Amino acid sequence: MSAGLDRRIDGSTGATDMREVSTPVVTSKAYRSWVLFLLLLTYVSSYIDRSIITILAEPIKKELGLSDGQLGLLGGLSFALFYTLLGVPIARLAERYNRSLIISISLIVWSGMTTLCGFTTSYVQLLLCRIGVGVGEAGGGPASHSLITDIFPAERRASALAIYALGFPLGSLIGAVAGGAMAHVWGWRTAFLVVGPPGILLALIVMFTIREPARGQSDVVKVSDEVPPLGAVLRLLFGERAFVQLAVGATLLVLSGYGVALFMAPFFLRQYGLSIREVGLISGVVNGVAAGAGMLLGGFISDLAGKRDPRFYAWLPAMCVAVAGPSFALAFLQTTWLPAMLLLMFATMLIYTYFAPTFAVMHNMVEPRMRATAASILFLIINLVGVGLGPPIVGAVSDWLASRLGSAAEGMRYALVGCGLICLWSAVHFALAGARLKRR
Repeated sequence: MSAGLDRRIDGSTGATDMREVSTPVVTSKAYRSWVLFLLLLTYVSSYIDRSIITILAEPIKKELGLSDGQLGLLGGLSFALFYTLLGVPIARLAERYNRSLIISISLIVWSGMTTLCGFTTSYVQLLLCRIGVGVGEAGGGPASHSLITDIFPAERRASALAIYALGFPLGSLIGAVAGGAMAHVWGWRTAFLVVGPPGILLALIVMFTIREPARGQSDVVKVSDEVPPLGAVLRLLFGERAFVQLAVGATLLVLSGYGVALFMAPFFLRQYGLSIREVGLISGVVNGVAAGAGMLLGGFISDLAGKRDPRFYAWLPAMCVAVAGPSFALAFLQTTWLPAMLLLMFATMLIYTYFAPTFAVMHNMVEPRMRATAASILFLIINLVGVGLGPPIVGAVSDWLASRLGSAAEGMRYALVGCGLICLWSAVHFALAGARLKRR
């Protein structure tokens, strides 16, 4: 029997199932690094498939004759609705069954649906394929978070989650640069056809090399074998005022940040007359390099500062986000692309300091067999509102302003300025969360 699958086998029938074998896994430094590396690659794959549409938005709009509002649905609600709603039931499965197998199956689904995007010929077909990407990705994040918290102790979780979260900037970087280059030479459909299939190979590697660890093996408290009901998880999370404030702050931040991420490329194309290849490089540097730096800084600095005072897990993002808001607004008021890009890099680095400390606080609040569910609940809140509504709202405001200003470029400029100002609202909630975090 493969150690990677960790399934029980019925000796009489030879049938297999997904029930986990909860035996302690020897977590040497090399093995922990391997698991974290593979989970990082799965997150990279998911973000390439999720975000590549941002750099392809303008050529898709022109070929299919779409409005900015329709682009917002493609990049936001169509993905986020199913991604978030299916995340909770799949997370409940991850509390009971083999998590590497769940991640592998999810990876095959989202990679396959991304590939199918390259064969679409209409808006409806592309919309349905984007829904399929969301369905597949619903199973990746919560199960990965649960695995990471079982093999890393509490005092290292923010750092480990920060490394895992690098999947977002790396995926955004690869999707933007490679997607822009391929779209420039061969068209937008080729980009989907190239980035989708490698995920299927990665799924097999995950399936056969990650062993299922015992629940809570890195925690000092005794872990029950019973999976708490969903209601118990909800009561615990929403009974913590710090969690509520963190969830609101993160949701507002994602609403702003994802609206900027989807429409940044169209803005640079319309406002500065750059090519899609040039804009792909700019988008990759902003959403890849700068966001990655912010995630690492947020994780490692919060772990260091949190040893002295746990409130810094919320106060660090509060301070950073408060500075990021005006920087975003100022970036979109620039008349040339270079200062706009530099300001966007600075602001993007600051806002992504929120990710690792926010999830680390949440995971340390709950029991091991609650963690996949807790992650799915926070993902649901953040993505349904932030990712689901952010791009459509920005697109609709852009269309409305364009009709009054007489310019699609100016309409988008001021819609994106508004996104930056939402960050200030978000910072208030992170500050309130810090005030409510008890010393633990």
